[in-house]
Amino acid sequence: MPELPEVETVRRDLAALLPGRTVTRVEVPDPRAVQGFGPDGRARRRETPAAFAAALFGRTAREVLRRGKYLGVRWDDGSALLVHLRMTGQLIFGPPRPNARALIFFSDGSCLNFCDTRRFGELWRAADWSADPSVRALGPEPLGDGWDVAAWGRSLRRCGARVQSALLDQRRLAGLGNIYVTEALFLSGVRPTRRARTLRSADIPVLAANIQKVLNQGIAHRGVSFRDYRDARGERGRAREKLEVYGKAGRPCPRCETPLRGVKVNGRGTVYCPQCQK
Repeated sequence: MPELPEVETVRRDLAALLPGRTVTRVEVPDPRAVQGFGPDGRARRRETPAAFAAALFGRTAREVLRRGKYLGVRWDDGSALLVHLRMTGQLIFGPPRPNARALIFFSDGSCLNFCDTRRFGELWRAADWSADPSVRALGPEPLGDGWDVAAWGRSLRRCGARVQSALLDQRRLAGLGNIYVTEALFLSGVRPTRRARTLRSADIPVLAANIQKVLNQGIAHRGVSFRDYRDARGERGRAREKLEVYGKAGRPCPRCETPLRGVKVNGRGTVYCPQCQK
């Protein structure tokens, strides 16, 4: 699943491409891809491709936003198109693609393709980006000024879940996924199976700094591409080659050469060094 660095890379690409462009046509080959908002302006519901297209017709893009793993295009009337890429979703700006689940055409002939092999991704309309329940439910941004590390640390140390699971909780901190949590825990010397409440107060600033480090590195190298992730121009990210341990179970630890171990935590696979991480 694309995580914060991958989604932020797409946001930056689209922020340079979409503002000022006006929608002239929308095609939705897969009706399951689209949703709208209900009468209360908040509750999401399925809507017909025709209704979805009509709502976007004539709208001009003003800005491209991100919260956690969610993307948003804010239109000239204040409404927004929200996107969650889920496992295999892609937003690719360019010629129409035959495998796209939805296509948004603009007045200059350009096109935004929503492609998604496994079809878990979603597009939906919201009256207000910041008021959408999915966005409101998210915790602070780890790269934003609003992240109170001390308060986050206190919350983490009261949590009985495994550290890996606690860090994946989007209500606690937005945007983290398995890749960057695995990397941050390795750099911090914290074993993913450890209970979060066993963390020491001294562990918190170290973990926070390493979370920011791996996220910034991921953004700098335009995200991790294994099979499906592509940026908004259809290009692969280069951050995979910077990973220390993720996806490398059985290989020597880059620090001590002890074989790395793969383990599942609440059904999610992760990797750690039994010597370096305690």
